[in-house]
Amino acid sequence: MHISGERRLAAPPEKVWQAMHDVAVLRETVPGCQELEQTAPDTFTGSAVVGVAVIKGLYRGTVRLIEEREASFLRVMVAAQSGHAEIRGEGSLDFQANDEGTIVRYEGEAYISGPLAPVGQRLLPAASKLLTQQFFDNIDMKLRGPGEQKGR
Repeated sequence: MHISGERRLAAPPEKVWQAMHDVAVLRETVPGCQELEQTAPDTFTGSAVVGVAVIKGLYRGTVRLIEEREASFLRVMVAAQSGHAEIRGEGSLDFQANDEGTIVRYEGEAYISGPLAPVGQRLLPAASKLLTQQFFDNIDMKLRGPGEQKGR
């Protein structure tokens, strides 16, 4: 499944970049995050309750930063599994400064396997879109700080 989109964040690329590397920020902003630790300079390991319908569950996995250009580009690889499904994928984030902060353009591929894959594959696009939107909403609110209005 292919996912892509664009999101405006009210912070400069340097601050967005820092947030994407800060385990405490990620722990607060990844939807459903139960635990998250940085286990190597380029690897985060944790668990999150995510999904929709039959693909909902506690997923344990890793996120690896596989290519980086500071404050402008990030490529990640994700692998997670639950008791009934495994999800893996790879994606990229491009950070571009604009007058209001940063435009983040994202693109990636995700795959689901396991006993629920035939049903899960149909639900994955909607779940991915929702979780991506929630993540960027959370990051934007975190970067704006308390008391500021959310924007897009």
